[in-house]
Amino acid sequence: MIEAGLPRHVPRGVRPALDELLALRRHGGAMRRLLALDVERREGTRRSAFRNQGMDYAESRPYTAGDDVRRIDWRVTARTGRAHTKIFRPELGGDLVCLVDQRAPMRFGTRAAFKSVVAAHVAALVGWAAAAGGERFGARLSGTRARHVPLGAAEGASFALCSALAAQEPGEEEPLERLAALAAAEAPIGTRFVLVSDLTEPEEPLERAAQTLRVRGELVLVCVRDPLELRLPPPARYPLTDGRERLVLDTTSAGVRSAHARAQEAHRARLQRLVAHAGTRCFVLSAGEDLFGMRAAS
Repeated sequence: MIEAGLPRHVPRGVRPALDELLALRRHGGAMRRLLALDVERREGTRRSAFRNQGMDYAESRPYTAGDDVRRIDWRVTARTGRAHTKIFRPELGGDLVCLVDQRAPMRFGTRAAFKSVVAAHVAALVGWAAAAGGERFGARLSGTRARHVPLGAAEGASFALCSALAAQEPGEEEPLERLAALAAAEAPIGTRFVLVSDLTEPEEPLERAAQTLRVRGELVLVCVRDPLELRLPPPARYPLTDGRERLVLDTTSAGVRSAHARAQEAHRARLQRLVAHAGTRCFVLSAGEDLFGMRAAS
């Protein structure tokens, strides 16, 4: 279910455009709400032991379902006639780091956009969300020449990330486990990490990457998939190309359909095991869908 008041945004194309990534700045606050960056953890999950509550008041915004009623700003509510929630800037551990997968498997798409483009838009929004919350921001990228945006003021760091994503200069394709190790090594205790990828890494290295980040703070996973990966089209022979080689996907084969179903069930089970750990949340997004309609994995 899409939260009322959130914008709509469907990434498109095979390359992210800098002007589009920069224009997402106006949606930074909406991304904070979508990822629940200002909301205390829901019942049944532990709050990170590394972060205090932060009592530095930042702003008040309209109340949305799920907000802590203890943080209602009664003065603004009385003045406007509409319930508002107080937002506090963390005093410690207010750093947000995004890990962005731009490797070759992400440069694939059958509807609206490559997965890499969707991931770029998500990553840009994470940066602008950090800016909206007055946090420090940094990023690590795999598959591009520009691989590191150091932690710093979110406005400048977000612009640097958008520029790196739009440049699309191929670079070293570091595995997610290595990317996580590099990010964790420089991140203060209490950092929140957002990992944007299709999460098709082998399970053991993926779990080690997640654990490396969880040790330093909290982890939000954004899993970007293509519709073809989630569900095969009707039985037929479909031509595919990467611009150099061509192949045919034959979905009339019972073996192909059975193997695809097993692979998707294994992927769903992998996500379930990842989010079973305290301090980890996961959202799933398919190319061609409204980015602000991404759903929580369960």
